[in-house]
Amino acid sequence: MDRKKIIFSLILKSICVLLIVAMGASLVLGCVLAIYVNKTVERSIDETLFYLAGSGTDSTLYYYDTDGESGERVAVELDERLFGGFRCVYADYDSIPKNLINAFVSIEDKRFFKHKGVDWIRTASACVNYFSGSDKSYGGSTITQQLIKNVTDKDDYTLDRKIQEIFWALDLETKMTKQEILGLYLNVINLSQGCYGVAAAAERYFSKDVSALDLNECACIAAITNSPSYYDPIKNPENNKKRKDIILAQMYDQGYISEAEYLENKGRDVALLPSEKHRREEINSWYVDMVIEDVIEDLVNEKGYSRTIANLLIYTGGVKIYTAMDPQIQRIIDKYYSTRGNFYSGTAEESPQSSMIIIDPYSGDILGVAGAVGEKNANRVQNYATQTLRPPGSVIKPLSVYAPAIEKELITWSTVYDDVPVNFGSYNLDPDNGPVVAPKPWPKNSNGIYRGLTNINYALENSVNTVTVKVLEDLGLENSFDFLYNSVNVKSLIKDGYDSNGYYITDMDVAALSLGQLNYGATVREMTAAYSIFANQGIYSAPRSYYKVTDSYGSIILENNYKGSAAISEDTASVMGKMLENVVDNGTAKAITLDASVACAGKTGTTQNNYDRWYIGFTNDYVGGVWYGYEYPKPLSGTNICIDIWDDVMTEIYRQKGINSGSNFDYSDNIVRCEYCRDSGKLMTEVCRKDPRGDRSEEGYFVKGSEPVDYCDCHVPVLYDKGEGGVALFGMCKYGDVGYVGMITVDRSFPVQIYVTDAQ
Repeated sequence: MDRKKIIFSLILKSICVLLIVAMGASLVLGCVLAIYVNKTVERSIDETLFYLAGSGTDSTLYYYDTDGESGERVAVELDERLFGGFRCVYADYDSIPKNLINAFVSIEDKRFFKHKGVDWIRTASACVNYFSGSDKSYGGSTITQQLIKNVTDKDDYTLDRKIQEIFWALDLETKMTKQEILGLYLNVINLSQGCYGVAAAAERYFSKDVSALDLNECACIAAITNSPSYYDPIKNPENNKKRKDIILAQMYDQGYISEAEYLENKGRDVALLPSEKHRREEINSWYVDMVIEDVIEDLVNEKGYSRTIANLLIYTGGVKIYTAMDPQIQRIIDKYYSTRGNFYSGTAEESPQSSMIIIDPYSGDILGVAGAVGEKNANRVQNYATQTLRPPGSVIKPLSVYAPAIEKELITWSTVYDDVPVNFGSYNLDPDNGPVVAPKPWPKNSNGIYRGLTNINYALENSVNTVTVKVLEDLGLENSFDFLYNSVNVKSLIKDGYDSNGYYITDMDVAALSLGQLNYGATVREMTAAYSIFANQGIYSAPRSYYKVTDSYGSIILENNYKGSAAISEDTASVMGKMLENVVDNGTAKAITLDASVACAGKTGTTQNNYDRWYIGFTNDYVGGVWYGYEYPKPLSGTNICIDIWDDVMTEIYRQKGINSGSNFDYSDNIVRCEYCRDSGKLMTEVCRKDPRGDRSEEGYFVKGSEPVDYCDCHVPVLYDKGEGGVALFGMCKYGDVGYVGMITVDRSFPVQIYVTDAQ
């Protein structure tokens, strides 16, 4: 064989080997891709996501009432309609001008009417750009793909997302017509100025119905979508004008408009006629605002909607929302909170704010809510009851410390701790060891007094900070945090996080869990719902503002069934209930008057520097929470007005409802009443009754088996000089003037003088 044939043979064999390797690699790559697609990519998209949002009809709200004849609960249409701004205008496809449709297609997806959901030419070009490093945003999205991004809110720039989007787009085009896809797309796109959809934009920029737009105006609106803020015709008219002219050129090149139309509109300004409101907007109640936010949140989390499409569904999707509202209670709250005279006025420049929520502790139904003080004058504004995070102060103590500690049998009603400072910070009293730093006793009690030996009932009744901190140390930070976060669902807590400056923060901290000084705070709704465990035999009832959402045909879109879980035992709830009754009878909430006729219990709260005031209280029928403070935190003056607000509103509810719920709570049969010494928490002795302060006996409530069994060893008999006073010294007192008293024994040592009231 000559040399040429040998070389040719080698080349041929090499080519064959390379082909075989390439085929093998392609086969392997194909198999890997097939496995990846099979495991990670959803082939089909739920088309109901798109149809529900495209009906263009008003939605309806309902509440439940009891039928007078049958006694059954029936749904009654609420006398409120939903109002919400520009984004709530829906345009039928037939009302959208051809020029507007063509303007969007020409600039966004010129092969829209030809492809099957994916423009493979643009996709291939986008892939080349991506892998060459010139464009990392992928690009190449068709209108179908853009609609999917708008509806599902999956717009992160990842390869996984792009592959998923391609499969969904191919599937969606088998389920919807081009007109349906394009019509919905034109109703959900962001067109700046709070406008979502072309009808809203037409009203905002030109004070026109979308059907009346001319060619120049159509191109102006189509120009916005590429970068809504940058091409906003009001804020950046020159930017918009340049892109408008590009769109007109594309429409001319693609045959949508004539040369004469192009030349007539090219370079011509648009005559803007901005409208502040597209229609007269009525004001919804705080309750309706809350329901809207809750339904949107659930549509996003449970159904995969974007917030944009969830808004569109609620306002224009013809849905029916069955709320948990009690209209009578809501009217009472609305009337009270709209009257500014019911609240301290503050300064002329700024008045404090307040919010309130009332929940059925057995069902979790939110019966009424107020999000701010004063007449409500706008929709979807800040709601201080459901959206604002504020440190809860001492209202956290029953939840974070006392209830879980009783549940774990670490404490009982009569357990005694020493009400003295827990620590004194980092101090130095020796000048030879550096700068002198004075000891700083911590924590301080709200009344500035350290009382000494203090039992749990008194500590909770009077919100003693030192005792709470010491019980928390015995309970453990993790147990406390876990109970709050998982058992009573206070999800605003931060376990691990970073603030806006990059500093590490956590609420698994002594000050946060014992004193309520959370990094950001919790909502009034969260904290109030958590108190349902004390009114509902230890069962936590998740708060809900609605029961279900259906489409116009009655098919269920969302269902919000009762969610209850055992947080503590009925026995623990009963002991806690008795102590929280004492807060109203003898403690920090004794200003409440409703308890004269209705059993009441609750807890007050004041945060550091008097920035926030709270009261959360409950009866046999309701649990209600009130917050009071400035929008931008600063010190408050006066007493805790939250007690008065709660008392006024609840008293009016009971007056109008005519409910006779009685003056007693229904507690567990496993609770016993027992006498004990208030200074030791143990059984009384004769010496306890000889205390110079008087008989030290108290009665409290205990779970059977946890009541005191040992006798007091805190009091000791001491000879007393009845004539001169003071401790009697041997041989220095007249025989007839000597008696004995019971004195307490306790070891204390402080680096600085601390006044403790029982030290006398």
